[in-house]
Amino acid sequence: MDGRIDLHLHSTCSDGTSSPEEVVRQAAEAGLAVISLTDHDSTEGVFSAQAAGKEVGVEVVPGVELSAQVKEKDLHILGYFVDCTHPDLVDCLRLYRDERKRRAERMVKKLNKMGIPVRFEQVLARARGGAVGRPHVADVMVEEGVVFSANEAFHKYLGYARPAYEPKHSLSPFEAIGVIHAAGGLACLAHPGLYARDDLIAGLVSDRLDGIEVLHTKHGPAEVARYTEIAHRYGLLQTGGSDCHGDSRGHPVIGTVEVPRAFVEALRKTHRERRNKGSGGRPRGV
Repeated sequence: MDGRIDLHLHSTCSDGTSSPEEVVRQAAEAGLAVISLTDHDSTEGVFSAQAAGKEVGVEVVPGVELSAQVKEKDLHILGYFVDCTHPDLVDCLRLYRDERKRRAERMVKKLNKMGIPVRFEQVLARARGGAVGRPHVADVMVEEGVVFSANEAFHKYLGYARPAYEPKHSLSPFEAIGVIHAAGGLACLAHPGLYARDDLIAGLVSDRLDGIEVLHTKHGPAEVARYTEIAHRYGLLQTGGSDCHGDSRGHPVIGTVEVPRAFVEALRKTHRERRNKGSGGRPRGV
């Protein structure tokens, strides 16, 4: 089948700058046939994206990107073909959403103690009802003239070990994979090249990881070759995408990573086989 794909995209329902409908429109303009909306700890934009996709001929695979942590290392687990209405997933994302708000509020309080004029209400307004994150705090800091750019905000205040940093709520990879499986989805490790911890992959496979993101904007030829080999070694599905968050923060642009259509068809085939067998993942409590 023809048509380009992008299986890693974000919208205003997490930390992207385009609405779910705008993401789909941009995908259509870029000539994409299949995309997945994989907002951080949120599936709120999936149904509106799918509705928009039907109007312009773009298939939208329901997705999510869950935050996880192992051995003090943050990892992101992509979920594909998830049932966005499944109670386990809904409860998990509600907890993430509440914890994100509390984290942002703590960061704002730290900034205020440093004399930086940022209000929590401004941060919520920037999030526009989506999952609140550090980029929204950074945007307000730029808006208030505290810093010149979001990058500066992270470098001076919001990044790890910086004065306004607050740890975020995370599941273990075992729990994140379990939630995705309970919702009938496939769990794939996002952008492994960014972690520099390939030694963790074997453990994730033991936790029943289904796939790995081989193609990503930050993966060069060496990383692509390495993770392709790792996928073959462990029998993992392969995926890929631009990880586009929109244009305003200098993030990669939608559709810039050439992802084979075969990747999504392999995901679809595995998902269909599990669903037909009634084994979309043994439910595991969070």
